[in-house]
Amino acid sequence: MTMGIGKSLGFIFVLVAFASNAIAEPGDGISAGNLKLQPGVTLLGGFDSNVFFLSRDESELLSSPSVKVTPFLNINTEEPDVFNLSLNASVGWLQYLSPDEEVIQGHSGLESEVNFGLGINEKGAFSLKLEDSFARTNETPDTISSVPFDRTINRAGATLGLHPSGRVFQHFLSYDWTINLHDQFSDIDRQMHDITLRNYWKFLPKTAFVLTGDIGFIHYHEASRQRGNQTFANSSSMPVRVTGGITGLFTNRLSLKLVGGWGWGIYDQGVTFSGFLADVRVNYAIGSTSEKSSVYLGYERDFGDATIANFSSWHMPYIGYEQGFSNRRLRLKLRGDYLLRTYEGSFFGLHNVAGGQVDIPEVLGDGLLRLKAGVDFDITRWFSVGVEYKLTSNLTEDRLDGSGSAEDTVRNYTRHFVGLGLTVKY
Repeated sequence: MTMGIGKSLGFIFVLVAFASNAIAEPGDGISAGNLKLQPGVTLLGGFDSNVFFLSRDESELLSSPSVKVTPFLNINTEEPDVFNLSLNASVGWLQYLSPDEEVIQGHSGLESEVNFGLGINEKGAFSLKLEDSFARTNETPDTISSVPFDRTINRAGATLGLHPSGRVFQHFLSYDWTINLHDQFSDIDRQMHDITLRNYWKFLPKTAFVLTGDIGFIHYHEASRQRGNQTFANSSSMPVRVTGGITGLFTNRLSLKLVGGWGWGIYDQGVTFSGFLADVRVNYAIGSTSEKSSVYLGYERDFGDATIANFSSWHMPYIGYEQGFSNRRLRLKLRGDYLLRTYEGSFFGLHNVAGGQVDIPEVLGDGLLRLKAGVDFDITRWFSVGVEYKLTSNLTEDRLDGSGSAEDTVRNYTRHFVGLGLTVKY
């Protein structure tokens, strides 16, 4: 798969190199036939107030300034006809700059992301879309440790579309294969095969009823996971979701998404999930339509696999605001959400670990408050600056009690990140 992407990129670069009219003004990208290629680089300097997600009740917080350099490349079809190609790729290096904490600097590292899509005959009665998404993460653990929490995630999929004349009714059948690999915790590596059928009935020009059925097959590579001196079973599952509702534009400014249904976890061992699902969003456009400014409010209810339990289920209300100025040269974004997450089928009870025992409660949950604010300004067509702020705070009162030399683990924390970014693109 990696070699295939590399050959595709090489072919595109050859086209660009020999296109006589390829060069445009900086910021416009490079055109080669019906393709547009735009390389660039982003430099982000920031400050992280709590690198290891620690609680003030647990120990002194470890903070650090950082710098991240991320070259990127975007390729898109300018006027799609039979084929519609898109490729967004980036590779970044994050470097922590704390002079006194070697354990922090050891978590500096590489991360990358590649998203590839190829649509075929999307304007016709039948269509096919091929997709692949690759991500390599560089993450710090939730305790002071030199061992990082790095993952490689790849999702490959294909979608068949049926679009009868007029496109009042549309149907999409998709298959996705996702593999999730952990560098340091290979005993929770897993794969998921997912089949989804989506059906749309358009009863207004930009509004439709939607009915979706989804079934997944999640399989762990190992039958169990080892934590300290304790062994826990890995439970494979067959999650099923059936949802339906309305989505689209109801007035020139008001758009709604009202989707709900039911889900089943169907786990091989232990407790399983069965409950309602929801995806609700109200969006209202404000000001000039060219600025794409809006306020929105939403709510999500869903479930998924968890590393410390069979699964977690959650409620998440959220609110946001986006504002553009001067034909979107200046853009302001604000968003806040509250993730109320409950772990079920947790590995509760008294467990032996190195140096003692840890008591995991039967009921375990998180209350994650997350705020994000950002301002971006295009100084020129090829040079922009941005400021961002992120707050993540776990308001849970749950804790893991340790005995012997095993320490208590307090799960609440607050983490701030402030960053200044510069982006140059051709």
